[in-house]
Amino acid sequence: MPAVVIGVLIVVAALSYKTLQFSPPALPPPPRQSDATAARPEARPSVQPVNAEAGSGQTSASATAPLAAQLANAPASESIIDAKQLLATLAALDGKEPITAEQAQTWKESLQQLIHQGAASAPAIQQFLAQNLDANYAGVSGAGQLGYNSLRSALLDALGQIGGPEATAAMLQTLQTSIYPTDVATLARTLEAQAPGQFQHDILSAVRRQLSLAALDQLGGANVGPLYQVLAKSGASGGSVSGELAQYAEKWPYYSSIALASLPGNAGVPALIQMAQGTLAGNPAVAAEALAQLAPQNADALNTLVALAKNGQLNDSTLVQLAPFLGGRQYELSPPSGAAETGYLTFHMAGGNQDFSAYDGGNNLSAAQVTQCLSNIDQLLAAIPGTDSAAQDALQQQKTALTARQGPH
Repeated sequence: MPAVVIGVLIVVAALSYKTLQFSPPALPPPPRQSDATAARPEARPSVQPVNAEAGSGQTSASATAPLAAQLANAPASESIIDAKQLLATLAALDGKEPITAEQAQTWKESLQQLIHQGAASAPAIQQFLAQNLDANYAGVSGAGQLGYNSLRSALLDALGQIGGPEATAAMLQTLQTSIYPTDVATLARTLEAQAPGQFQHDILSAVRRQLSLAALDQLGGANVGPLYQVLAKSGASGGSVSGELAQYAEKWPYYSSIALASLPGNAGVPALIQMAQGTLAGNPAVAAEALAQLAPQNADALNTLVALAKNGQLNDSTLVQLAPFLGGRQYELSPPSGAAETGYLTFHMAGGNQDFSAYDGGNNLSAAQVTQCLSNIDQLLAAIPGTDSAAQDALQQQKTALTARQGPH
């Protein structure tokens, strides 16, 4: 019996050996899922702007479905949308046509996705900004839904929200390439908030570059007020900027004089005195107004005005213009923050495209300040000739108003 069993086993083994010897080679294993995915381009959901034809009111299905819903239903491998594609969607709103609610929703969702993707979006944003393209939404019907006045302001804010080294690098690069003064002012605020004092050199270099170009009329007549605001803020923080503020006083006399007057410690007074005397390029009358607003707290400013008046260098019309500043008016570079604010006057000067404001703060003067203002006016009244009747009247009006604020003695 055992011999039979052994014989059977030998036969089975021989047959198995023969089967293995003549079996075809095994097929290679199927590719892993990761290999298959890498073998083809990554699929990305398409983000289409609203396809609204004139008068039809029809929108495409992809535009009607909110982007957030598309992303929520997308596979994990498709959750990142190409930043350039998102930028194209944002740029599709060119500010030339009214903006519908559907368009605004798509635009806002695209912007939020751009921000949500973080550092991966920063290079594409910087490349777009480097083209110096923009879409202005101010005054466009429906633009209030966007929350931004322009495409560039939205993208600069996006970089600020993204933060980190990639976004900072994009902001610094934009400082070097932008031709928009508002860009420099916005980036200066953002960078200063993120790293106080660290990027002052880069910011001031951008200001100098743009002022130089604007002085040569190479910025298309752009309003350089934001650049002067950056310089004035730097000066308020201790920066030495009086020379730069005075450099372009001939082209932008109001911006230069107002910014010089705002410097702490009366640091701008020497330059203003030279402008008022005519020994430094600028507008003597505008410089005299700036000195008048500083006169209550600066003896050099007052003495210069009195000397100019005695020498006949302040004519009747100039004295009329500076009289309110002797009574408490103050120039400001930035416009008032709200239309409801009282006591503010706004000005636009076509020459140099200058916009600024003035605050009549006489009602806020302390008793000591009122007394000083009255003394200043008396000194000027004694210095000017009686034939300057308009100036005499203007100064007397300021004196009367100030005396009324003192109340009964």
